[in-house]
Amino acid sequence: MSYIDHELTAGERIVLAGHVSWWTIVPRTLLAIVVLAAAAVAAYALHWLVPLFWLIAVPVVFVLWLLMVARQIFRVATTEIAITDRRVMSKTGWLRTNVKVTPLDKVNNVNVQQSLFGNMLDYGNIEVTTATAEENDNHFVHALAHADRFRNTLTGMPGV
Repeated sequence: MSYIDHELTAGERIVLAGHVSWWTIVPRTLLAIVVLAAAAVAAYALHWLVPLFWLIAVPVVFVLWLLMVARQIFRVATTEIAITDRRVMSKTGWLRTNVKVTPLDKVNNVNVQQSLFGNMLDYGNIEVTTATAEENDNHFVHALAHADRFRNTLTGMPGV
């Protein structure tokens, strides 16, 4: 059971639940492949570097890629955002969580920013701004899957 499911009030229902896109791993993976390819070309050009390539370059690049991807996997696993029939709810983090709840009538704007990969793979950064003057009250989710659908659903809700 997700955090948001657990926090629903009596009679409240989820209209749309969002999550961070798994596609965010692609740019980091492509970077690791390019670095390995360049190292392989250099190693095979200088034949004496081939053993060092397999003993050093491949494991180092793999560990660096794993560290970069682990951060994204953690973000995917610990970030939730949902639109209910009454409010917008978001939760980030695991041990140190950040939970934001905004009634639908307090939502001012929904902004989406997409990178080149975001446009191609259908994810983007989304910011739901609220009626309060505090920027910390805004909901911000980095690399939300189907960000446009989330924005369109939220702006189409009664009271927004």
